[in-house]
Amino acid sequence: MHPEIKKTEKNMKIQQIRNATIKIEYAGKVMLIDPMLGEKGCMPPFPFSHHQELRNPIHDLPMTVDELLRDVDCVLLTHLHTDHIDDAAYEQLPKEMLIVVQDELDREVVVSHGFKQVKVIEGEMQLGDVRLSKAESHHGHWWMLPKAGHTCGYVFQHPAEPTTYLAGDTIWYSGVRRNLDRWQPDVVIVNAGGNKFHVGGHVIMHIPDVLKTMDYAPKATFVATHLEGVNHNHVTRAALLQAAREHGVAGRVHIPEDGESVNVSK
Repeated sequence: MHPEIKKTEKNMKIQQIRNATIKIEYAGKVMLIDPMLGEKGCMPPFPFSHHQELRNPIHDLPMTVDELLRDVDCVLLTHLHTDHIDDAAYEQLPKEMLIVVQDELDREVVVSHGFKQVKVIEGEMQLGDVRLSKAESHHGHWWMLPKAGHTCGYVFQHPAEPTTYLAGDTIWYSGVRRNLDRWQPDVVIVNAGGNKFHVGGHVIMHIPDVLKTMDYAPKATFVATHLEGVNHNHVTRAALLQAAREHGVAGRVHIPEDGESVNVSK
């Protein structure tokens, strides 16, 4: 049986913040993922994509930055694109905060902003009692990778918590299948906005990719994020929910609004 989505205070909690920024409470650790903290409209639209009339981020944060950071133990970065960590995050995150990055190149960039505790995940690492593993990902089809760059996902494991796979900015491809086969996650968090440019196709999961992932992991509960946050998002929450209903999987996917939390029990 897949984990049941519950509204309790005792289980792992995933809070949708905005865009790809989420907050995960897991086995006593509070982890902030891909913080985009700038004010609404503080950045120009991503070029060569639709909705050039919209500035990013499209919406305000659902809480103040102080409220968001109040109980955070560490920050996990899947990569350094500006819709995953922006200038406001570099400025406002505490410089002593533990930040986990995917490789040495990303570590050098983050350190250059004055951060003192930046660790590269080499396969896996411990965050308190949480085992954190690095998962492979592709930020688009092969012809887009030189432009889109490297990204990673993360897997969270603890005996008392559901094994959770944060896919990050990836499309559906053989690496996602390998991740699902290797870790057999109870919970899968997908970046589902279908971000795309005029040339090159989508660079994160769109609706068909999400449904393929759900079909491949039929026992997992899914949480969708990275929706309706930046101008090159193409998938809306309503469209994803409708597709899930038509595919017969709506009972296994939660699509939280900004500020909303999902509690999942093992």
